[in-house]
Amino acid sequence: MNRITALAAAAALTAGSLALVAPATAAPAKAKTYTVTAKANIEVAVAKEDTVKVRGRVTPKAAGEKVVLQQRVGNKKKWTVTGSAKVKKNGTYVLTDKPSTPGSREYRVLKPASKGIKKGFSKSVGVEVYRWEKLAYRTPVATNFAPAGITVGTEYYGASLATTTAGTPSTIEYTLGRKCTSMRATFALTDASESGSSGAVTVSADGSTLASHSLSVGTIVADELFDLTGAFRIKIDATTSATPAATVGVGTPEVLCTR
Repeated sequence: MNRITALAAAAALTAGSLALVAPATAAPAKAKTYTVTAKANIEVAVAKEDTVKVRGRVTPKAAGEKVVLQQRVGNKKKWTVTGSAKVKKNGTYVLTDKPSTPGSREYRVLKPASKGIKKGFSKSVGVEVYRWEKLAYRTPVATNFAPAGITVGTEYYGASLATTTAGTPSTIEYTLGRKCTSMRATFALTDASESGSSGAVTVSADGSTLASHSLSVGTIVADELFDLTGAFRIKIDATTSATPAATVGVGTPEVLCTR
């Protein structure tokens, strides 16, 4: 093979090799996803009293567009939509919820997809919700105490407790299972007690005394609040004079509990 023929063959081979190499193409750009932050104003709330405010920021800003508040309670897997709001010019938002039932719950915020940007979720934030419950509606261990409506100082107290036999010690206990944090109640001799009668009442939790009051007609310990954090069981003890006959009343006792 002469020199000219060799050069031609080499050129043809090079051209063929180049033809076999596919032209490089750029990978398609991935669609952006909204980034959402979220933070609750409180970690513990009282049902029907407190408002949970969830604040955060959306990136890109998405001013004027909607964000959605979702929540789930307890061990439920399904998220439920409970509110929405518009994103402000600076990319921030505020969403609110007023829980009506007790229990642990999680909140998260969704920014729906728009303008070629994929939807984004915030991380979940937890809030423990408690609710005031009538103690008299719970199942007790009781001796000479009964659920009743009582009158103290001419004021009526529904869902209350009252001793049943004057002169006989009375006890009532309730299991809380360490799910309650507070108790509130009014203590007094009821208006049915005779003049000159007397009594006493003691409240304890797991053997530790929370309060002890001596009572006579006209003595009213109103709206007393107790800390029950960690209490498994509470107990109310009362004594009354037999002559003159007395009735100790525990006016509308309530406990603040979660599920």
